[in-house]
Amino acid sequence: MKETLKEKYDRTKMWYDSATKLLVNRTIERVWWQEWDEEYPEEGTGLVFETDKGDAFFIGMDDEGNGPGALHVGMSDERREEFKKDKLCASCLPVGVESHSSYKEMWLRMHGLKHGLNSQSWEEAGHTELTEVKDG
Repeated sequence: MKETLKEKYDRTKMWYDSATKLLVNRTIERVWWQEWDEEYPEEGTGLVFETDKGDAFFIGMDDEGNGPGALHVGMSDERREEFKKDKLCASCLPVGVESHSSYKEMWLRMHGLKHGLNSQSWEEAGHTELTEVKDG
């Protein structure tokens, strides 16, 4: 049976209202990359962000979450220049970045914390401790 105009409108409105309630006037509190699926490590890592309401968002390649997806960014030329000056990427947050746990492990190894060579902790260095989100 073909969808009526009203059904199509109601479905579309539901998506707009959902996105508005989830995202408008929210603050992103934390961002990280994590393994997309522990059973399929070849899928790599995907970006996750958490809002001030505690909602965690995964950037996926499709509606079913079959793998991670890149988050593309649009911004003014002036803002893009700020990113270039800071040696940051201004076009895309890609898949395949080291997971949060791997990133932390690299930092700890580089700073000798496992051997007591440095007194500054991960958190004191400006990093956030977090628990990676489980699919569920």
